[in-house]
Amino acid sequence: MFISYNEACARDCSTLEQDLVLCEKAGFDYIEIRLDMLTDYLKRHTVEELAAFFCTSRLKPHAFNALYLYPEFLSEGDDEARQKELLEEFRLGCEVGRAIGSHYFIIVPPLQREPAGGPYTGSWEDTFSNCVRILKELSRRAEPYDMNLCFELVGFERSSVRSIGQADAVVRAVDRPNVGFVFDSYNIFLNGGCNDFSAIGSVQPEKIFAVHLMSADDVPEAQRGQDKRCFCGRGVVDTGAFLQELKAAGYSGIVSVETFRPEYWAKTPEWVIPNAYKTTRAALAENGCL
Repeated sequence: MFISYNEACARDCSTLEQDLVLCEKAGFDYIEIRLDMLTDYLKRHTVEELAAFFCTSRLKPHAFNALYLYPEFLSEGDDEARQKELLEEFRLGCEVGRAIGSHYFIIVPPLQREPAGGPYTGSWEDTFSNCVRILKELSRRAEPYDMNLCFELVGFERSSVRSIGQADAVVRAVDRPNVGFVFDSYNIFLNGGCNDFSAIGSVQPEKIFAVHLMSADDVPEAQRGQDKRCFCGRGVVDTGAFLQELKAAGYSGIVSVETFRPEYWAKTPEWVIPNAYKTTRAALAENGCL
């Protein structure tokens, strides 16, 4: 497996320019680029400059993060302005990806995004239908760019797709070669504090396009938010069991560390990125994944 860095780890204390240099120095194989940090980078640089970096660097680009779906997207009842904004994000990732050699795009199912707003209220039948419809259309739009879509379940109650089984049902129904999964250890755990990752063995292994790896603070379920993510080596998520299931499935792709932790954002990227590498590499080595 290859070690990757997701820019969320130092989102509020770094830039894409800094992340590129520091990830190369730390030893990462790949980087996942955030769309907001890419947009900021392009205020000062060109796509050609970004492509030139990757041409001469050992570090390579992997997935763009992320496109957040909403139920009405690309339907007859869609809001024109909202659709245009989201399609522009998608187009940006696809066009930059073609220029720099990135072939993966993280796609997040509809969420109730306000932490205090309660659980997602849509039905599973509607969610299934909407996700299949949207992914089929995005798959068609992604093909000219040689872009693959990584569908990411999120396990908490504010999400519309919470389990591996639900995500698998969607991906099988879409049935397109460029639509698969990204499996995130914490997002799976969020579904009832689940440290049983055996459902990974039931999916089509070739559909696992990417993996996110991290642990999290041991807090009551009501407090389990994305801000509780932490690097491997501590925390409540059984990252070893997660990696063993991926090994058993034959996965040998990228494993990307992704946290959204304010404690890390309060530090410097010179602290965050080497520690992200060291702890992720240690977890992979301990589980025979390198």
